Amino acid sequence: MIASTPRQRFVLALPSKGRLQEQCIGFLSGCGFDVRRAGNGREYVAPMVGVDDVDVIFLRPEEIPSRIEQGDAHAGMTGEDLYREYGEGSPASALVMPKLGFGGARLVVAVPQSWVDVASMSDLDEAAMLFHQRHGRSLRVATKFTRLTRAFFADSGIVEYSLVESSGATEGAPASGVADFVVDLTSTGTTLAENHLKEISGGTVLQTEVCLIASLRGTLWSPAAIAALEHLVEQIEARIRATSRLVLRFSIPNKASANAKQQLMEKYGCVLSSWADGAASPSAAGRTIAVAYCQRSKLYGVVKFLKSSGAAGIIVDRGEFIFEGSSPAFETFKQALKGHQTAATPGAADGKERARR
Repeated sequence: MIASTPRQRFVLALPSKGRLQEQCIGFLSGCGFDVRRAGNGREYVAPMVGVDDVDVIFLRPEEIPSRIEQGDAHAGMTGEDLYREYGEGSPASALVMPKLGFGGARLVVAVPQSWVDVASMSDLDEAAMLFHQRHGRSLRVATKFTRLTRAFFADSGIVEYSLVESSGATEGAPASGVADFVVDLTSTGTTLAENHLKEISGGTVLQTEVCLIASLRGTLWSPAAIAALEHLVEQIEARIRATSRLVLRFSIPNKASANAKQQLMEKYGCVLSSWADGAASPSAAGRTIAVAYCQRSKLYGVVKFLKSSGAAGIIVDRGEFIFEGSSPAFETFKQALKGHQTAATPGAADGKERARR
């Protein structure tokens, strides 16, 4: 049922079962939010500890985008592939955080390994046209992602095909004779290979991870719900920053400070948290005290550079959370929500036109 009045409690939709549910709950736990599904785990509503006034509802992953657009939840976590297939295109939802860092997979075009002459999308286009000429029918492609497949094939210039909606194990469709090739999700390619299928060059439809989406229905959002979303998003962002960066604390001679600062940012991609001239402090006379964040993969190079610049007392910490002044994802969502409300207001467009005149 579509909400007509703002809800005081924030409602977050999560996958109802399987590995995706486990991953989402584990991720939220790592971000400081504890989802407590009581009893035998079959309840469809649960509280979430770590942010005020939040209820969690459990839905099928593919159901989450449409239920959010209908106003049954403020936000939800599901695969980006499912959002693009079942939710994108409607003005009633927005992709708040597209990459949460888990649940990764690729939606790909895969053909039988016996198709030795088909190694790319252009080969597939040619094969599809020849097949139609010889057999009087189009090649059949099995997939659960009909919308994404149609859009991708249109962009690739492929027109000679017919879709077979898959309700079971898509990768088995060619062997069973249901379809000729597939568009399916894969993480390692192992399942495709086991079913004698191969990916083709240029055939990646989408790189997907679990994402956070939210409703753009203005009537759904109370101040408390907006505050809960801000809390959730900002803390998730802080956790993601912390897992990808290390915190460096060190002092460096003032004469080397300017060059070190420039090199750390431009060459090593570091983010400088503070860079204070300590000349006025007797304990740090002539030296600059600094705190910087660096990517884990660049740690050794950064430390080596700092040592060559005269840095001392280099301490490396693994932060749990790294908060910044504002949340980019939340601010973008607020602007999208404001824009959607303006566009949805009766007479808004006419009023703007009259103002221009």
